[in-house]
Amino acid sequence: MKDIIVNWVKEDEELLEPYEWDEDDDLEIISVLEAYLVDEKTLHDFIYGCINLFNEDYFNSIFIVGDGKYSVVVEINSAGKLVYRSLPMINQRTLINEYLKSQKQIKFNYHMYDEGLIKEYGLTRNERIKKQYVENKVDQLYVEDYEKFLEICKQLEIKEDKSIGMYLRLKKKLEKGYSFIHELLYNEFVKR
Repeated sequence: MKDIIVNWVKEDEELLEPYEWDEDDDLEIISVLEAYLVDEKTLHDFIYGCINLFNEDYFNSIFIVGDGKYSVVVEINSAGKLVYRSLPMINQRTLINEYLKSQKQIKFNYHMYDEGLIKEYGLTRNERIKKQYVENKVDQLYVEDYEKFLEICKQLEIKEDKSIGMYLRLKKKLEKGYSFIHELLYNEFVKR
């Protein structure tokens, strides 16, 4: 494949669709890339997993993996660890998928040592960033500033006999979508 435009994110960050790309992102044009047809499970692992490859032929390289319907560009470091990934541009996906359908499926030998959260579609990039910040801050407060955590639960009328119950109820409220609670907590946390 030639002249593939990528927007690199680290292996533990959420992939961005091209319509979410920003001029400050890590954009790059890669002139020539190999593309490998893989099964659906392997593609899932390359999209969501923290992976170490065992075959040294793929160390220190950049390539595309896809199942003929969807694909991702990955960068593997000199130790075989997947360090960066990107989705290709929408107009390039058709060309990549057609090419992959004509290829023989290969099997990567790898170990997935962790898995990221599956992307929640329907949120803007800004909402996802704010949501992640709020969820991390709630975790931090529960451990490091319990009084502030209790104050937030009181404001949101979350009452339980045990603190873990309050924590779980608050996390449940923050789990799906992006609501006024996310915005309220984000503004509360940022103003401090």
